[in-house]
Amino acid sequence: MARKVRLFFDNTPLHVLLQGINQENIFNDQDDYFCGLEILKDLAKNLPIQLHAYILMPTHIHLLCTPCEKDVMSRFMQGFGIKYVAYFNKKYHRSGTLWEGRYKSSLVENRFILPLMKYIETSPVRANLIDVVDNYKYSSFSSNALGMIDEITTAHQMYELLGATSQERLSIYRSLFVAPLEEQMLTFVQSHIHKQTITGTEAFTQALRERIGSSTIIRKIGRPKKTNQQRNTMYQKLVILDKEQHKSLKVSPMSNLNFARELTSTPILANEIALVGKDFPVVFTGGENPTLMALTSLSGSNLAINADGKYIVSYVPAFLRRYPFSIGANKENPTQQLILIDENSDLLSHSKGKQLFTKEGENSETLNNAISFLQNYENERMTTQNVVNLIVNSGILEDREITVGEGEEKKVLVNGFRIINKDKLNALSDEVLAAWVRKGIISFIDAHISSLSNIQTLFNLASTKQ
Repeated sequence: MARKVRLFFDNTPLHVLLQGINQENIFNDQDDYFCGLEILKDLAKNLPIQLHAYILMPTHIHLLCTPCEKDVMSRFMQGFGIKYVAYFNKKYHRSGTLWEGRYKSSLVENRFILPLMKYIETSPVRANLIDVVDNYKYSSFSSNALGMIDEITTAHQMYELLGATSQERLSIYRSLFVAPLEEQMLTFVQSHIHKQTITGTEAFTQALRERIGSSTIIRKIGRPKKTNQQRNTMYQKLVILDKEQHKSLKVSPMSNLNFARELTSTPILANEIALVGKDFPVVFTGGENPTLMALTSLSGSNLAINADGKYIVSYVPAFLRRYPFSIGANKENPTQQLILIDENSDLLSHSKGKQLFTKEGENSETLNNAISFLQNYENERMTTQNVVNLIVNSGILEDREITVGEGEEKKVLVNGFRIINKDKLNALSDEVLAAWVRKGIISFIDAHISSLSNIQTLFNLASTKQ
């Protein structure tokens, strides 16, 4: 059987699984575990790798780590295997390998870091080895949740974003363990590590697939869940802006928003929630890739845009103001940003508007201003995603839909979105709530909850339009 290709991308974490042969024990007593921990500590100290979470189980090992150089993961696992097998075989008077083939690995998207850390550190609970996970001493839980220094773990940036201080991070991280990992997330993580595919959203996986030219995704079995959402893109033909190909291209000021007329919802940023939420309901998307969006439709066209193509309220979300530009990553160098344009946009032409490039082939002031706007938007989008991920991981969201009628006359107008459950919010620990107040997350949540009254606004707009 051909070996699975090992994938490496800069600053991209890996979930690693190493299993004992025939599911036999690789750790029998406390001395075995301590030997394994000492080897992990020595390797983490001497190789360019960061371990964010780990667990030593009787028959296997889970690691969540970020290798800082290509081939470091292989060197790390080889080093652990050789040293531990030598110790184990000598102690138990045996010979031969101890492992069930090569280690398994899965690239991990950042949004799944915290759920994966929880998955790893609650392994003993799922295996019925102990009653409470914080008593298990052969994992990173003591470091990540209790603040004990183990000389093995290095905090991932998603963990660092949990709070401004160490105590805040510890408290919020412990709160994630109040409820067990959701069955859907459990299955998702297990499927990807055992099949060695990417633990990430389809968008993240597609971006990596384009770079390596191979299939790395597990598609869900069965038909996709039906929703009444229409297309949620305003771009028709996105291409990379090229100073040679587009050297004579010009852009005109945005005079109308007809390009967004079919949008049923509009992605928004965290710093826009109060501005947008006073006019439209702001909710969280469902599925594996939760984001923040404003609902602007009831299964029809965009109610926020009138017949003349004008926005009906004063504030236009930044997502719309980006048009006809967008931003992407270079598949050869993901740290390099690419400027994209909608080549079919009415705002672009070769005869009118302001030049995108000078006669010398340099960026014009107009283009530089657009690039600056895109970069600021992307920075705010990442901040927004961190806030959304924190709320999603807290378990306080619930599915909702907008319907009319009852019984057999019931009709679903909008579904596939989630809102915050107030009871679950109030049930969070005082430490978590206090941290959220200091970080401004409670104000964010208040604006979200207040915006939900604008669902009635959508009905009023739909009635007026008809």
